[in-house]
Amino acid sequence: MNILIVDDELPAVQGILQIMDWKRLGIENAYVAYSLREAMEQFSQHYIELLLTDIEMQGGTGFDLIRWCNARNMRYVSIILSGFPNFHYAQRAITLGVFEYLLKPVNNSMLEGTLQRAVARLRQQNEVPVQRPDTDAESLIEQVQFYIFDHISQEISRDEIAAYVNLSPKYLSTIFKRETSCTLSDYIRNERIAFAKRLLKQTNLPISMISENVGYDSLSYFSTVFRQVAGCSPREYRRRVCE
Repeated sequence: MNILIVDDELPAVQGILQIMDWKRLGIENAYVAYSLREAMEQFSQHYIELLLTDIEMQGGTGFDLIRWCNARNMRYVSIILSGFPNFHYAQRAITLGVFEYLLKPVNNSMLEGTLQRAVARLRQQNEVPVQRPDTDAESLIEQVQFYIFDHISQEISRDEIAAYVNLSPKYLSTIFKRETSCTLSDYIRNERIAFAKRLLKQTNLPISMISENVGYDSLSYFSTVFRQVAGCSPREYRRRVCE
């Protein structure tokens, strides 16, 4: 298994290379890049399965790199390591399917734990053969998911999504349930709570602000829905994951 580390700060790259026990993690080769162009070249020259990237870099951003990889249907797992505790950056990371969004400075145990989970995810993915779903249906679902991600902090209605993808609301619900085994309303709720979990874990934002950022104007209602999905209150969840 190969990892690519992308950061325009040499000390940061060298520090990660030195502190991680790559062999114990099951990673054979650790490649490095200091710009968007170098990162793309590394992907072209090597079979990269794990990406650890900063956001800001020469020639572009980590988001540009992840979009470039996704457009080529690469089978990999991406982790962002950033110095920006920015809500919109975290939101964009989720939209792009990033596995984890870590904030600098990150302690060694947290980084190692994240890499272990990423390696486990890769191994699990490699056990499942790649299937080619219906292209039109897949494209439609991706459009719907993108719309939801992009409006996660706002009220989202079925009619608005249907208008966005130019379908009737009823047909949209039918095809979404068929392709995802999940209703639209359940999917939106689950994505809101999943994003709330990330913000609780990775930021120090007040819970009231997190509630608003994931689309709930009422803190009490947010807490009720969060407990229904996660089995505990937002405050309890933050305490557990940050211990």
